[in-house]
Amino acid sequence: MSPQTILLDGQPVIYTLKRSKRRTIGFTISRDGLTIAAPQRTSKREIERGMREKSRWILTKLAEWAARPKPAEPVFETGETLSWLGGQLTLDIEPRGVRTRVTRRDDTLHVTLDPQLEGALRMRTLKTALARFYKREGLALMAPKVETYAAALDRRVSKVIVRDQKRRWGSCASDASIRLNWRLMGFPVELLDYVCAHEAAHLVEANHSARYWAVVTSIMPDWKQRRARMRAEADIWIPF
Repeated sequence: MSPQTILLDGQPVIYTLKRSKRRTIGFTISRDGLTIAAPQRTSKREIERGMREKSRWILTKLAEWAARPKPAEPVFETGETLSWLGGQLTLDIEPRGVRTRVTRRDDTLHVTLDPQLEGALRMRTLKTALARFYKREGLALMAPKVETYAAALDRRVSKVIVRDQKRRWGSCASDASIRLNWRLMGFPVELLDYVCAHEAAHLVEANHSARYWAVVTSIMPDWKQRRARMRAEADIWIPF
């Protein structure tokens, strides 16, 4: 998935091409830029023709993302806040002991940290510990939600996995396992629910055809509004 470049209306556009089992070409634009998801047998010429047909939309969306202020990089100090289910948790970091522990107390994340850690090692240790906390809590919250949506569709989930995914909020594999991004735990619950329902619907339809969206509608009639919010607000809710 190495970056590639195409000229659209005279402007060089960098994009990432991903091959998948989907039947149509899909375009996704985020802070990371343009990502194209295309069927395995679709030629590069056909992909680029599709990009040129959507050039106005692509350039407009890329410009909108470029104009957005970038979220501040966290420094992970006491008093700093991290997104949590549409709200915030305040960090309380205590240099004590040799093991890094993260405990939630109401709206505070209490973290004990080896006082000898400094610089990049301290930052990396805190990120790892906090991500582990978000994954653990994410699994406890999101797995039952996915299973509930799957049951409503008379389907069974083999496993729910919450992990680090840079470019996707979720995915559904052919073995009926569903993977979710731990960063969803920063989002309001109604948006997190949309992703859970979205992936559960793939247990019925593996693609994004009209039949698939009909399945989503059956368990979440207002999915369009939620999807629009996901696309518009993603940067706001990502914890780090």
